[in-house]
Amino acid sequence: MLLLGASLLAALSVPAALLVEALIVAATLLDARRAVVPRVRRTVSGSTSLNGLARVEIRLSGARGPVRVTDDLGPGLERRPLGAGSDHVDGSAPAGALAPDDTRPVGYALALRQRGDLTLGPVHLRVLGPWGLAWRSAKVDVEDRIRVFPGADALERRKLPGLRPEVARVGPRRTRRWGEGSEFESLREYRSGDDPRTIDWKASARRPEIVVRNFQVERNQTVVLAIDAGRLMREQIGDRERLDHALSSALVLATRALAHGDRLGLIVFDEQVRTVVPAGRVRLATLADAFANVRARAVEPNYPIAFATLRRTFRKRSLVVLFSDVIDGAASRAMLRAVEGTAARHLPLVVALRNPDVEAVAAAKGDAASPYRRAAAEELLDVRERALQGMRRAGVQVVDAAPGTVSAALLSKYAEIKGRGLL
Repeated sequence: MLLLGASLLAALSVPAALLVEALIVAATLLDARRAVVPRVRRTVSGSTSLNGLARVEIRLSGARGPVRVTDDLGPGLERRPLGAGSDHVDGSAPAGALAPDDTRPVGYALALRQRGDLTLGPVHLRVLGPWGLAWRSAKVDVEDRIRVFPGADALERRKLPGLRPEVARVGPRRTRRWGEGSEFESLREYRSGDDPRTIDWKASARRPEIVVRNFQVERNQTVVLAIDAGRLMREQIGDRERLDHALSSALVLATRALAHGDRLGLIVFDEQVRTVVPAGRVRLATLADAFANVRARAVEPNYPIAFATLRRTFRKRSLVVLFSDVIDGAASRAMLRAVEGTAARHLPLVVALRNPDVEAVAAAKGDAASPYRRAAAEELLDVRERALQGMRRAGVQVVDAAPGTVSAALLSKYAEIKGRGLL
């Protein structure tokens, strides 16, 4: 009898338990459905320079319960905390949490690790229902793009060490340096220390005093930026590719050339010519846009095709600034032949970027494996130096500098070429 009663109670309790579970599931689902998905607005501000820090802010409106927020980051973007003292909810963790009565936005810093158009994808929300039983997941399909430019930091600073005074001045004014340049500016009375070659004998014969000619650096000349985007430019130097350092220096030179009244042209190439911009008063924004989308490819640069295109496009004598490097003999010989073929009409200037890491290995002393690494590094540096010496003997202008000093060295060489009237 007792066994029969226990069995009857057990049979009756099974439906009751199922009913309770069903009620719990229904309440949970209802709670999730009643969770209100807030409206989302995301803004991006701050730096657009390579390796700079942008600032992301996500604001929610209409939230009625606790919310967890995160968003998708595309390649080339890294999430960072905003730091102490920020009035934002920390969004550098996988999800920033907001209490129901918290009106602060979710924010974090964004490290920009690639050039070009980088993407922030959808915002993901988890909203707690009003009864606190379930979280509701929602995806807000928003997309924001950040165009990352090379060299923006250097352009903002506008100050580079080691520049001659006339280069550091900003503006389209002529640079007057007596005895330098080749564009006649005026006559003046001879002074002690003047170069005798500047004396104007015909004008002096008609006057009681000796007079000399003043020259000024020419304006309206053409500077062509030739960017090698082949395999050597993919090499990592510090926290950037060699190409990134080259583009940064090219943008700084372009800023100075335009300020001096020169015209700019551009050619970007690897195994084929990728971009050609004819010479003119190019806007810096246009040039920066073109640089933002340049990509180095794991191919050999085709110097003959690139320089043949250059000679066809730029017929007026120009300063051709080639941003590249030389590592092996075959590549340096191909470059030298192409540059020499251009020297009959244009003035070539090769900007070679050193790799401080290779130089450090060549000078290092360490464990048993270091002699082999040191010997390989020394061989690379020796081949490179012989190639650059060959270019100098052929009359090619050369700037050989580390990434941290290449912009200053390039601007000094530009001032020297302009001042001496070489172009």
